[in-house]
Amino acid sequence: MRIGAIECRRGSRTAPTQRFFCAAIVVLLAIFPARVAAAAPAKVRIHIPSKSLSLMPYYFGKDKGFFPRELIDVELIAMAPPTAIAALVAGELDFSTTLGAATSAIMQGHPLKRLFYVQHEPSHVLIGQPEMKSVKELAGKIVSVNAITDATGMSAKLILKANGVDPSRVTLLATGVTESAYKSLTTGKVAATMLAPPFAQELEAKGYSHLADARDYAPLSFIGLVAHAAALKKDPGKAAAMIAGLLKTLAFVHDPANRGEVVRYVAAFHKIDAPLADRAFAAILPTLSRDGTKPRAAVEKEIEIYRDALKISKPFTPDDLEDLSLLKKIAAGTPAQAEAH
Repeated sequence: MRIGAIECRRGSRTAPTQRFFCAAIVVLLAIFPARVAAAAPAKVRIHIPSKSLSLMPYYFGKDKGFFPRELIDVELIAMAPPTAIAALVAGELDFSTTLGAATSAIMQGHPLKRLFYVQHEPSHVLIGQPEMKSVKELAGKIVSVNAITDATGMSAKLILKANGVDPSRVTLLATGVTESAYKSLTTGKVAATMLAPPFAQELEAKGYSHLADARDYAPLSFIGLVAHAAALKKDPGKAAAMIAGLLKTLAFVHDPANRGEVVRYVAAFHKIDAPLADRAFAAILPTLSRDGTKPRAAVEKEIEIYRDALKISKPFTPDDLEDLSLLKKIAAGTPAQAEAH
């Protein structure tokens, strides 16, 4: 083997300095591949229910490089929330972003934990056909949601009930993902649907009716980060890296100096014009958490809503749903990589 002007061969007679140099090179060559492998990004499989702006921090964090800097390679996989939760429980996914379906699963005995709140309040809107003027007109009609037992389904029922409509008189159609819910409305298959920005703003601009805001009826959690408790205990490094990346992403998104860049990203990602992208971003921004947390009182209220809807008598506290220990460590300055050891 020749390195520069020095030749290293087994059995060759070389000067002591040259022999030392050759030995050092051999050791470095043996160690270097292992260090490269150790520093290679870890593959992370994450479920998303849609490409709405509620999920924008995941896409933006990936494209902007906040997740790669934490040595994780994020793969975002779209599927229906109930299917995703089953995959998470089975160990086929690392994380899910759908807090609503996860909450239903937790209350029914599955060992999942909320690790991070991307949103501290909902941004979804109940959008109706152009001729609809009020929620009361939905009696006897079909309303589409992502899933009956996730936050979209729960919100729809609460909105109906608060407006004097018995939810049993409305057919809730589970579409699986937001894009399907959107299509169900535009093709006339349903009278209304629950949509997040920018889909809600896009349809409003086309004349569809803004019937109600989810945040006015219940403090339900829509988007965050959920993991299986056993997987979290076995490998906290991935979760710590995700949390660190999300914190950096949300800090960037909330900074007024970056608004132009984020709005341009939204416009390009959703293939919409700049004014619509700006309106959609303005609608979603107040719902995004700054620090990954949600007020405890709001979580307690949420628990009661789920217990009532699912007919569960067992009491639950926020601590039964959450494990924010990694978030607290990262926020306090502990490097995410330290949790991998």
